[in-house]
Amino acid sequence: MKRGTIIDIKRKPPKTWEEGMYRFLSWKKAQGGAERTLRGYKEIITLFFSRFPLAFSGKCRECLIEFLAQDGISPTTFNMRLKALRPFFAFCIDEGTFSSSPIEGFSKRKEQPRIVDHSPDSIRKLLNVIGTKTFSRLRDSTLLMFQLDTGIRPSEALQLSPTDIDCDTGKAVIRAVTAKTRTARGVFFSEKTASLINHLLSVRPDEWNDTVPVFCTSFGDAWNTHGWTVNLKRYAEKAGIGRFSAYDIRHCHAIQYLRNGGDVFTLQREMGHTTLSMTERYLALCDDDLKAVHSRVSPVHSLFPEKRTRLGNLKK
Repeated sequence: MKRGTIIDIKRKPPKTWEEGMYRFLSWKKAQGGAERTLRGYKEIITLFFSRFPLAFSGKCRECLIEFLAQDGISPTTFNMRLKALRPFFAFCIDEGTFSSSPIEGFSKRKEQPRIVDHSPDSIRKLLNVIGTKTFSRLRDSTLLMFQLDTGIRPSEALQLSPTDIDCDTGKAVIRAVTAKTRTARGVFFSEKTASLINHLLSVRPDEWNDTVPVFCTSFGDAWNTHGWTVNLKRYAEKAGIGRFSAYDIRHCHAIQYLRNGGDVFTLQREMGHTTLSMTERYLALCDDDLKAVHSRVSPVHSLFPEKRTRLGNLKK
């Protein structure tokens, strides 16, 4: 080889969608993508190409139109598919598989977020059904109280280690690596919740060191949001309060926080929302409460105070 010869070492494009997906997921993981996010990418990409196995080599645009125009698909499902496939095809362009994105021009559909408002009475019924007689029930009661107290995402709570929680100060730190937004933050909890957490930690065997999550299985393994929701569904049915999911607790925290006088700015920081608009969704369910507060504190009332009748001597 002559000195100064330039060698083209450009990476060859992936030959199959499986290879493309593997490269894409590896790239996302190197960027710090959460395991749950990576699983979501994999599920949707696999679903698409299992239905349209020839889409990677031709007519991908037509296949995508059929995939996204499926009858009965909800706006939420549509947006989830779009969110997973758009970065995948952008990556494939960089890899040289496509010259342009086959998903170009598709826009998100407007979806109505599901925000639930369970009453304090329903929460009390749920806690009474769960109890604390076994390790798993103590864990579930503690996790319910901790989520309700802090507004933490269930996936974030289930990754907390004992060193992340300080019961003396009533503060838990959500590390950047476990936070959904990849931004660390702190959340605070009450003495009642701290008491339950201390109890839960005290019954753990010595061999469960700090690497075992606080809210783990009875065998000391990591737990997941699906398992937590399954348990909540069973408890809710027994309590007679209808549908109840792990994410409902986060909604309950946000709504009660606002009703009890909290503001959307501190709530945004506490819940880890990237934009204020995400937090403001909860205000709609608190309109009646806000109206009642306004009727008491409006500055206009001080300009025109109501005349009050003063009681004097009472007739015998």
